[in-house]
Amino acid sequence: MRIICCFILLCILQEGIYAHGLKLWYRHPAENWNEALPIGNGRSGAMVFGKVDAEILQLNENTLYSGEPATVYKNVKIEPDVFEKVVTLMKKGKYKEGTEIVRKNWLGRLHQYYQPFADLHIKNNQTGAIDSYKRELNIADAIAYTSYTQGGVSYEREVFASNPDNVIVIKIKSGKPDGIDIDLNFSSVHPTAIQKKKNDRLVISGKAPGYVERRSFQEIEDWHDQYKHPELYDENNKRKFDKRVLYGADINNLGMTFEAQIKPVLPSGGVCHVSDSSISVKGTDEVYFVLSLATSFNGYKKSPSKEGVNPSQKASVILDQAMKYGYDELRARHLQDYKNLFDRVKIELPSTNEQYLLPTDERIIRFAQKDDPDLSALLFQYGRYLMISASRPGGQPMNLQGIWNKDVVPMWNCGYTMNINLEMNYWMAESANLSECHEPLFSLIEELAESGKETARNMYGQRGWVAHHNTSIWRETYPNDNAVEASFWPMVQGWLCRHLWERYCYFEDKDFLKDTAYPLTKGAAEFFSDWLVEDGKGHLVTPFGISPENRFIAPDGQITGGCMGSTMDMAIIKETFEHTIKMAKILDTDDEFCRELSDKLERLLPYKIGSKGQLQEWMYDFKEVEPMHRHLSHLYGFYPGNQITPEKNESLFNAVRKTLELRGDAATGWSMGWKINCWARMLDGNHAYKIIKNLFKPVQFGPDKRYGGGLYANLLDACPPFQIDGNFGYAAGVIEMLLQSHAGVIHLLPALPDVWKEGQISGLKARGNFELCIRWKNGKLCDGTIVSNNGNQCILRTAAPVIIKAGDKILTVSAPVKTNGKTYYQASFPTQKRKSYKIEVL
Repeated sequence: MRIICCFILLCILQEGIYAHGLKLWYRHPAENWNEALPIGNGRSGAMVFGKVDAEILQLNENTLYSGEPATVYKNVKIEPDVFEKVVTLMKKGKYKEGTEIVRKNWLGRLHQYYQPFADLHIKNNQTGAIDSYKRELNIADAIAYTSYTQGGVSYEREVFASNPDNVIVIKIKSGKPDGIDIDLNFSSVHPTAIQKKKNDRLVISGKAPGYVERRSFQEIEDWHDQYKHPELYDENNKRKFDKRVLYGADINNLGMTFEAQIKPVLPSGGVCHVSDSSISVKGTDEVYFVLSLATSFNGYKKSPSKEGVNPSQKASVILDQAMKYGYDELRARHLQDYKNLFDRVKIELPSTNEQYLLPTDERIIRFAQKDDPDLSALLFQYGRYLMISASRPGGQPMNLQGIWNKDVVPMWNCGYTMNINLEMNYWMAESANLSECHEPLFSLIEELAESGKETARNMYGQRGWVAHHNTSIWRETYPNDNAVEASFWPMVQGWLCRHLWERYCYFEDKDFLKDTAYPLTKGAAEFFSDWLVEDGKGHLVTPFGISPENRFIAPDGQITGGCMGSTMDMAIIKETFEHTIKMAKILDTDDEFCRELSDKLERLLPYKIGSKGQLQEWMYDFKEVEPMHRHLSHLYGFYPGNQITPEKNESLFNAVRKTLELRGDAATGWSMGWKINCWARMLDGNHAYKIIKNLFKPVQFGPDKRYGGGLYANLLDACPPFQIDGNFGYAAGVIEMLLQSHAGVIHLLPALPDVWKEGQISGLKARGNFELCIRWKNGKLCDGTIVSNNGNQCILRTAAPVIIKAGDKILTVSAPVKTNGKTYYQASFPTQKRKSYKIEVL
């Protein structure tokens, strides 16, 4: 049974205020996709528009991708003579020349694309004036609501996505006995899709593209990359088509098949007719629909067109199983499952009554003029809602848009960008008490390690496993196409394995360490060990690398991005070696390999401080092309890592601060998430909040721009366009402002901004498997509780002296400690497993 970590009188929040803070609501329907409200069950999802006359649910299923294993491009190999030439050029400072060789010889092509599934349309045939309209998403119960009156008759709709039953459920209710008159039908952006009646239900089935390419023909030809695209070009480099989205016979009938099935239920009578064109319902006051979605996906190594599961049979089984329950049971099962996750954490940051009464889109607009702490809390819980809705055990991990996408050719393929974005999606998984939601990422890492072992061997001739900048459901591990500054980045495996170490730090599960974390991390360390070269000055460095997506001006005036030993490269390798050694010692294994890593660890190129006092981004203090670049790659060892803390190295800590100052506060949406976390780690809550205020900038639907991120009306992050990583980066940042445990201590309220003068939060997790509840007033800690789930020694750090009690007995009193010129109070005390301890301020 889950331990309740807070005393009832201390941490039960005022339910009226708290419940009010868990709704997104609006006075009008969504005018476009960026105003619609997302629901999901970890596999299937929908964007709900809340329209009156013609409601739309845009549907997704998280395995529906273009392509198949056969379309994965693997014809890339690093020849020894070319490798030596590149290394020689790097050592001579001919960075541009070496980078162009890499561009020509070591890159592949883009991975495949996450696809939209279908749209569900509900046409309202009633007429009359509309009044009292409201739509909302209640994230306390994960149900989208629409209500209005038409012609004096009240109408209500509920939509939820059930994880236990893997269906989407829509209920429509009228205040008049025969008030419902609707037609329901599917459409799809895929020309292969066909709608038809199947017994008592309406179905839509189709086939996703067998190949999609977002690069233009002109780009491919300018790069002389026609040979990498045999689907589009013949052996003479002539175009086969005038299109880059290929279905059916154009691509040898490759592609994933899909099917959705929906069944109506009329609890109180009425007329229902199912035909090939629609479901018609009228003459009743209540109807609900149960919807299942399925694809032929059968694993990343199997052809979905030749070895796939039968999506029709799968969707039918899912729907038939769900139909064993009535609406109330489906709803209750959904709520029980969802609340088991969501209700673990509660937060209260009070706003004014006037702010509580405003619709969400107006609150976003007014945020710049008047701080709205409750809206900040809502966006935090919205991040947890999105994770629960999009990432569940047995499903796929969240991609750039979670599980919600409307485009056949989405921005950046809507896949997994792994030089920050995928990892950012899961920064908060453990600390936000959603460990189960972390598991799809672990599955992806295991599958990438399988395909990445082949890439390490065939492309590099090395041990271990490797992955690069991007992947999709087909687990591509070769580099992408022409953009060297992003594509050639064989460091992914190190960053991903940090998530495995984090899971161990939170739970200390040796079985997980032995069976999963250590083998995968060891494989990453093996590759890095083989990849390193001598720099000629006594250090080991990467022979060619980048600082993701950034470029510099070399001493010869050339602009490029490739060099040896970038700071991020070295930080990831250092961390991977250290984690591998720690794991091996815990498991008492691989002494010889640990000696190999220890020897190389001592010789890695160290961090350097540049001429401006900043942490250098590259091996040398190059001039920057974009001094305010959106990426903070060279701060990896500071956040999400823990190599740089004021206790370990104050000069590096201060160099990080200078770097953040030079980078500035303006950024894309996801980059603001990163900066919030960094300023929180800098123990500067007011600066972190300054970034939060920048994030709460309303972004209108329209032409997308690369910079100037913020929030759409539905609180989804705008890069722009929509990228869900910014939502998760923000949520992780709020936790870092209220609780940190990366430096070996549990630090309470380390970066509390002045504007959050009063509040409380319960259910956050700290490393060592501690669960905490804290309350503060006038910007100062009042009290709290801490539960030890493992019975570890606890070190607690606060801004004021505290006493720790076990029951009514005083266990210890904190003592002052100094770090980075500040005085804190630290208490160290033993704990018992599953025991709760009081924190009281002296």
